[in-house]
Amino acid sequence: MSFTMGVMMQVPDLATFTQVSENSGKEAALNAGATDVRINQVVMGGDRAGMVGAMFEVPGINAAMEVNAAMYANNDIVNMMRDTGVQVQSRTLMRHAAHKGTTDGQYSSYLMMSGDQLPDETANSNLEHGFGLMGAAVNGMRLVQAWAAGATPAPFGLISWTDDLDAFASASAATMADPTTQQNFADSNSVVQGRMVLRRLV
Repeated sequence: MSFTMGVMMQVPDLATFTQVSENSGKEAALNAGATDVRINQVVMGGDRAGMVGAMFEVPGINAAMEVNAAMYANNDIVNMMRDTGVQVQSRTLMRHAAHKGTTDGQYSSYLMMSGDQLPDETANSNLEHGFGLMGAAVNGMRLVQAWAAGATPAPFGLISWTDDLDAFASASAATMADPTTQQNFADSNSVVQGRMVLRRLV
């Protein structure tokens, strides 16, 4: 069972933060047990616009705790966070319920949803259908479920990775209008609560 630990931050000095994260922060996280690290900035997202999200993929909850501890034990990272004025706003742990494709892409869409708990087999089947409809407009898609995220009206997230947001928007509209997609949403009482659009920094 794999997870993503997400850390949302306000970062006044984005250039220095990105440089240090790419040069040493990512390596430190991978050495501590992360299997992948991505850093994104929210471009469109209401009151979250401009915030930076560091996403650490980990193979388990213990690994998430170890990665978090390693970041704060690294003097270079702690000093960088202090010098660049980083203010951590939230930290969440999301379980990977289903995944198709890759996490490659200059941009990502995070669709925030509420709904019923589904067996992973059903979630995987539903995502496979949606991924097939989205076609070349996406590189990959993932359904995540909040495991430790505090109180939230949207405990599920549908992440899509793309290099063309216009193509993605068109494919997304067609997919949401698809009868099978609509039935899948109805069967799980899924309701879209909002969307963020992010650009990848690292």
